[in-house]
Amino acid sequence: MMIPLKQRLMTLVLIAAVIVLLDQATKYLVVHYLTQRVVIIPGFLDLVSVYNRGVAFGMFNNGQCIFRTTMLTVLSVVVFLILFFVYLFSKDMTRLSMVALSMIMGGAVGNVIDRIRLGYVVDFIDAFVKNAHWPAFNVADSAITVGAVLLAIDLLFPGNTKKQS
Repeated sequence: MMIPLKQRLMTLVLIAAVIVLLDQATKYLVVHYLTQRVVIIPGFLDLVSVYNRGVAFGMFNNGQCIFRTTMLTVLSVVVFLILFFVYLFSKDMTRLSMVALSMIMGGAVGNVIDRIRLGYVVDFIDAFVKNAHWPAFNVADSAITVGAVLLAIDLLFPGNTKKQS
């Protein structure tokens, strides 16, 4: 039996809202209180303050483009709307896919809020091993990444998760 639309929307709103609130709260703390690098796990994880004007993981952060923020915001909104319609109208979506898409959409909203409000995205998690650094990221990026992995698992191993219908 297909999960009712009201229940699907409640799942989306709950998961996405938690991600957006955590994302915005942590970014607020970083912007207002993080004045220098903080070592969390020596040689592996630090907190930093990075303002990312590019896309995921700092790509396209360099260079000048007058419309970059507008283009990235519009692109994010378009992707969000596509995922939202997939979420609403997919007939054989699993619960895992519902959670995954909710995480991705929540992360997208968190980063769009930054782009609209600040013109850039606040990143602060710096993961590395010796001199090999992963680009700084945030809670929204983490939710998008985990959601994408969960979605891939659900799509690659369809018999292992229960379908709605």
